[in-house]
Amino acid sequence: MTAILPMEKASHLKYFFIIFFSIGALLAGSISVLYNLETKDYLLRMEMDEMAGLRLQEETIRKSLAAVASDLMFLTRQNELLDFLAHGDDSRLAAMAREYQALSGHKGIYDQIRFLDHSGMEMVRVNFNNGAPAIVSKEKLQPKGDRYYFKDTFALDAGDIFVSPFDLNIENGKIETPFKPMIRFGTPVFDGQQQKRGIVILNFMGRHLINAVKRAAGLTLGKIMLVNADGYWLSGPVAGDEWGFMMPERSHRKFSADFASAWESISASREIQISDNDGLFSATTIYPLGSGSQSSTGASRSFGKSHRSMGGRDYYWKVISHIPSRVLNAGTRGLLVNLFLLTAALFSLASIPSWLIAQAMVKRKVHQWQLYQSAHFDRLTALPNRALFLDRLDQVLAQSIRYKRRFALLFIDLDGFKSVNDNLGHEAGDAVLMETAGRFAGVVRGSDTVARLGGDEFTILINAVNSPEDAEIVARKIIGTLATPFEFKGNQAKIGASIGISLYPEQGQDRDTLIKQADNAMYQAKQAGKNDFRFSGN
Repeated sequence: MTAILPMEKASHLKYFFIIFFSIGALLAGSISVLYNLETKDYLLRMEMDEMAGLRLQEETIRKSLAAVASDLMFLTRQNELLDFLAHGDDSRLAAMAREYQALSGHKGIYDQIRFLDHSGMEMVRVNFNNGAPAIVSKEKLQPKGDRYYFKDTFALDAGDIFVSPFDLNIENGKIETPFKPMIRFGTPVFDGQQQKRGIVILNFMGRHLINAVKRAAGLTLGKIMLVNADGYWLSGPVAGDEWGFMMPERSHRKFSADFASAWESISASREIQISDNDGLFSATTIYPLGSGSQSSTGASRSFGKSHRSMGGRDYYWKVISHIPSRVLNAGTRGLLVNLFLLTAALFSLASIPSWLIAQAMVKRKVHQWQLYQSAHFDRLTALPNRALFLDRLDQVLAQSIRYKRRFALLFIDLDGFKSVNDNLGHEAGDAVLMETAGRFAGVVRGSDTVARLGGDEFTILINAVNSPEDAEIVARKIIGTLATPFEFKGNQAKIGASIGISLYPEQGQDRDTLIKQADNAMYQAKQAGKNDFRFSGN
């Protein structure tokens, strides 16, 4: 830009004020037209914001339910459970109980975690116990074969998931107080011969779902409500109106009674937004039974009534946002003042500098993200690099010290990788490394860490193990997954892995010692003939 002389600057200021006040005079004559246009725009933006907020809440709930389903399916693949089903070794039940207890304490969202045999007898049960998970002794385990949730779950096929109604927990024929909202998730368990042997069931504490809805309420102007398929509040603006379907004295207190006209439209649509004399209603539907591999015969019951079966599309909740008419009217009245303020603000802003500042900010953010990726992730495999691996190792070490847990560290060096580069070229070597990273990630849990230290060296951090056998299982899986040849442009490449394993706290109680022990064990595996694993000290 050219420099502005003092005289030119004075002229610019003069013409600026002339133009500014001229435009202001024109705006004053057109304010009523603009007001109407802004009012329509205001209402449209409010509607869009409400729906966007609801969809975010819907996604939050879906992810919460999906996480529960993931935990449930993980428990059906538990090694101790599979061993118990195969051999009937009662000692495995104690190991299962400890796993359940650890999961209960870590997650903090399950009131009970149970395994029931084919007759409905509880074989393992862990109670959350207000944050102090406790294993229920054998003599206190109970038969549940006559309960609806056992019958419905046991009737399912492999991979199917039963989801109970969202209601209040009942103890000894009475609603437990303080209220304890509950949803039960169950799935059948099969042995190695695909014989149905029992069920695993999680009692999910529904208050976590309700609290998530309430926390997200700040994203929208409206009052957020969670309503069941019959129009009763699961979470509403007045606590005394909730759970009316379970309490006769509240049976008349329901959304569908207070807003009958709106409910007629909301209940008939998956997603809808309507305006009437009561204000603006925005609603979306949650289907807890999910889709794909998750299905259920379902069950619905109210206090004192028997349950009835229903399918996945019949079992739903409604997330509803309500903005009363008085709030809408107050907002539109305020637009008149806001219009003048907005007009003044727009004239005071310079579009070009704003655009340049925005460009600079975006560039800076992109640059920061690129620096973060470069500093923490391997560019070829996208796995965590050495720096991020060491950071996660420090975190797992700190948690293990605090909670007195064991974990395992595996150092992996690929056998035969040099010959791939020498015979097939570095492009083939890169392809093998990328596929190796994917294979390694496929044999560990999502909570574990697979990292590439450089070259053909990898590490795996198993953040919780019960015994050395757990680490051995992972090591064998790694060797097994590398047994399949790698294909590259019509050529095959075969590699193996030498693996060193160190365990906390047996082989070390600090980061450097554990790394050194695992590294030494890996070299012992190489010296012993390669494509094998060794524990530190063996």
